[in-house]
Amino acid sequence: MKTIEEVLKKLDAIIIWAKENQSPVGYFACTYRIMTAQVLKGIQQKKFEDNPRMTVLDIAFATRYLEAWEAYSKGQKCTNSWFIAFEAAKNKNLLILQHIFLGMNAHINLDLGISAASIMPYRKINPLKKDFENINNVIASINQKVQDSLNKICYPVELIDKLSNGKDNVILDFAISKARDTSWATAVIASNTPNFLRENVIGIVDYAAAKVATQILNPKILTHSLLKELKKCESNDVVKNIEILASTKNV
Repeated sequence: MKTIEEVLKKLDAIIIWAKENQSPVGYFACTYRIMTAQVLKGIQQKKFEDNPRMTVLDIAFATRYLEAWEAYSKGQKCTNSWFIAFEAAKNKNLLILQHIFLGMNAHINLDLGISAASIMPYRKINPLKKDFENINNVIASINQKVQDSLNKICYPVELIDKLSNGKDNVILDFAISKARDTSWATAVIASNTPNFLRENVIGIVDYAAAKVATQILNPKILTHSLLKELKKCESNDVVKNIEILASTKNV
């Protein structure tokens, strides 16, 4: 792939597949598609220090997700954190937010830092830091729109949104920003690791991300009975849910 527009087309293909197969895989794909489109918009508006470099990073970043999905789809090995996220689509008891967070965990906690290190010269990651941080600002601008979509799918989310005057999306903001802090640390470590040892670094970070994934699957703050009650409040129409989430893609 040479352009972000190509990335968006591949994400559209995953979303179409998810709808055809009524698969929750489409929930994260929609969210990521929205974020990718917003990053492209930021590049077009020259919001980054080095916009061509940001294009290269965004493509490298997306490629890790797309390759993981392709490998999984063919029954081939992919990273553990992505395997858990994709396998979770078979679990009909998970909340939509759990599916989205599983994807975010694998993609941000693992893929982003590794991708950042891969596009920069050995031990010269620091010039990328400001643009890396700028991504937070670009993506945060779409979080409320994602929240609005979730409100239509799960009415307790809408109730919380009204009670908090729309400020409950700080959870999404926080999750993304904290994950990006972790991924920058990964980027620094990977950048200072010789190429022949980088696969070892990827394995260690993937192991940690997989541990986080198990916590997303079984959150300690929510009991099993409470999760079941929350699930009852969600729309169980996967296709409609995907269409609602995808409806914000033109922001």
